[in-house]
Amino acid sequence: MAFVLALGALGMAAQTNESGQVSLQSGAPNGGTPIHDRGLYGQGQIIAIMDTGLDWDSCYFAEADGSPPPVNLSINERNVDTKRRKVIAYDFLYSCVEFPSAPLCESPLDASAYDNQGHGTHAAAGAAADRGVPLAHDYGDSLARAAKLVIQDGGYVGGDNCTHRPGFGCPLRDLRPVLRQAYEQGGRIHSNSWGDLQGVTSGTSPTGNYSTGARDIDAFVWEKPDMVVVFNSGNAGSLGTMSQSSPGNAKNTIQVGGALFGSTGLNHVVSYSGTGPTRDLRVKPDLVGPIHVYGADTDLSVGTANCNGSFQGGTSFASPPVAAAAAIVRQYYLEGWYPTGARVAANAIAPSAALVKATLVAGTRLAPIWDTANGTVKIAGVPSYEQGFGFPVLDDALYFAGDDSRLFARDVVLANGLQTGDSTELFFEVGSSAELRIALVWTDPPGTPAGVSSTTPQLVNDLDLVVFEPSGTGHYGNERLHPGARETRNNAEVFRMSSPTAGRWKVRVEATRLGLGPRQSYALVVLGDLRESVEQTRRRPVRPAR
Repeated sequence: MAFVLALGALGMAAQTNESGQVSLQSGAPNGGTPIHDRGLYGQGQIIAIMDTGLDWDSCYFAEADGSPPPVNLSINERNVDTKRRKVIAYDFLYSCVEFPSAPLCESPLDASAYDNQGHGTHAAAGAAADRGVPLAHDYGDSLARAAKLVIQDGGYVGGDNCTHRPGFGCPLRDLRPVLRQAYEQGGRIHSNSWGDLQGVTSGTSPTGNYSTGARDIDAFVWEKPDMVVVFNSGNAGSLGTMSQSSPGNAKNTIQVGGALFGSTGLNHVVSYSGTGPTRDLRVKPDLVGPIHVYGADTDLSVGTANCNGSFQGGTSFASPPVAAAAAIVRQYYLEGWYPTGARVAANAIAPSAALVKATLVAGTRLAPIWDTANGTVKIAGVPSYEQGFGFPVLDDALYFAGDDSRLFARDVVLANGLQTGDSTELFFEVGSSAELRIALVWTDPPGTPAGVSSTTPQLVNDLDLVVFEPSGTGHYGNERLHPGARETRNNAEVFRMSSPTAGRWKVRVEATRLGLGPRQSYALVVLGDLRESVEQTRRRPVRPAR
């Protein structure tokens, strides 16, 4: 759960929606707003928030006429009003219709039922808060202030051994119908700031395993590959490795830990941010986001309009701003900014979740300090198990006309995907004026739910990223974690070189092993001083990089 922090005692810059939304655009709390300056505020995007609900008459979410949002009392209902400026649907997952005899079940007639705890309102603020005049800057507005919201209210009772949200179930309910409800209401970004204790009542919390909930999420994204699911990593970093929470550590999620800026301007991964690897040795979290957030708060009643807000900390509030960043990336492709760097409707792409994730992963910066309970530790590079692939910076990831660094993106659908033994080769003329960053991400089929200590590998379809320098020297994706060896655990792989040799580079995507289905889709993103590219796809035996 969230907790209020005295930020001054930390000696760190507060990651408000002010500095947080700026740093996600430019890489520094005072670095400017290059994404907003080009008119991208999340227009046309719908973010679903699954939490304790929302105080929808807060000034950050309310309609001008004060009208309530459309309500859904069953998981099978789909009442939506897309004309509303902010909350287009409100889904009671713990309604007295579906849980008629349950204690504290929720009714839309109860003004205190919409967020009886406050966590959900603060999380929603980090994703899509917009106070006052639409798009105009107001204190506490979010990065994706133009995005609309679907709210999935699980209620709050506390005290259970799962999520403390009874509408989520204990044990956790099948998440696929819940995700489907949000999807069919228009949501393509699904933001979650919770974890599942999985019923364990003694010892350390069960963390890092591939749970039934993780399987449900992977299965849904496999079914609907354009659904971006974002989770926080949890606040159990003091437990050490494998302390990130389930089900957010599923393969096809973007799991987010917490970072902030110190007096030197460098990012710090905070000590309590849940860390990896997972039990089956995958990289989680995937990213880190701004962790101390000023945002809207509930006054525990709708019908009493308010503009309440506070500073709160925890990875619960690091993941919604990254969900907002995902919405901006999605808007960028949908509006046709790629590949020219200018908005061209004819170039519109409906991106997969894999392409959104690959774009964010490619556009990250290193958080070089990890503030552990035993002191600070320097982090040399990414990926790392403390921060995944780093802190995403949209201006690094997205190409706009006149930028020095160019963007190449390829989003290959399943019907055109690779078969076992296939490979795609791309050749790039690369200059040395910008860092070369390459990210490969694919939506992997669901694995098999495993117990809290199980180390069973969960990767089903294994692709490989292989990169060749002009000299012929080869590199595998994520090689920092396993020098000289292929990646066999993760469905996200990166290669980075800060000062690439100018010349002709070769990037190869190989289908090393497919455990399910005849083909595998994937997304590939290349950032750098790119002069031209040529692509070749052919079937041939997989061979080593060296």
